Amino acid sequence: MSSISNMDHLSHWNQAHRDENYLLLLHLAGHTRLVVDFQDVYIEGCAVHCLLPGQVHYGMFMQDASAWVLALDAVRINENHRAVLAAFAISHQAMSIPPAKGELLRDSLLLLGALGNEYADNTDDQTLHSMLDVCIGQFVAACQQDQQFEEQSALRPLLITRQFRSLLMVSFRDMKSPSAYAAALNISPSYLNEAVKDTTGHPVSYWIHQEIMLEAKRMLFYTNNTVKEIAHLLGYTDTFYFTRLFTKTTGMPPLQFRTNSRK
Repeated sequence: MSSISNMDHLSHWNQAHRDENYLLLLHLAGHTRLVVDFQDVYIEGCAVHCLLPGQVHYGMFMQDASAWVLALDAVRINENHRAVLAAFAISHQAMSIPPAKGELLRDSLLLLGALGNEYADNTDDQTLHSMLDVCIGQFVAACQQDQQFEEQSALRPLLITRQFRSLLMVSFRDMKSPSAYAAALNISPSYLNEAVKDTTGHPVSYWIHQEIMLEAKRMLFYTNNTVKEIAHLLGYTDTFYFTRLFTKTTGMPPLQFRTNSRK
């Protein structure tokens, strides 16, 4: 269901890896640098950050850092919270929070850990679930503490865009057309495209290709699969078409990206 770890105790934190869980990071002090999906993330002082399932990440350094990580199955996070965390995570920026809030969240995590030990033989206990919901709620509130972000989140185009991006992250292998996402969200393709373009500056097709090629980059970096195998796993039977699309989107052929990213 969930696990809590002090980052000092994560022996593999500086090795490139990917998890199937959400990772909610509470950073209390010091300096940390992570690389998440080929983007640098700098965390300083008291802050929160989130990593999504499937993101390839590794730590570069920690200096006088104190940090905790809460790992969660996706089923433990409700749809609205997942949308907020997804929108926050893709910015690749940590959110600074007041030290008092950081200490409260730390104490909540410690209590959750204690309850986890107490109910180790009964992980369905309602007390444990309620405490987990409290911790998740605090993380989500910290991610949304920017008042402007909260005000914007009430706008329907932004809500639609967040729903689309959340759906895209779990469906990009099977759903590759804007009309498929519009149908899943019960809106017209033209309205979905208008909402996404007004909110992000790019049409739906752009984000579909970006998500697919991001997963291709992860696989090129993290696995030894051939380009043909990667294309097949991402739903492309035509390897040449996949290679052209990757080159157009990324600016270099797949094998060149693999070589450059592993240097």
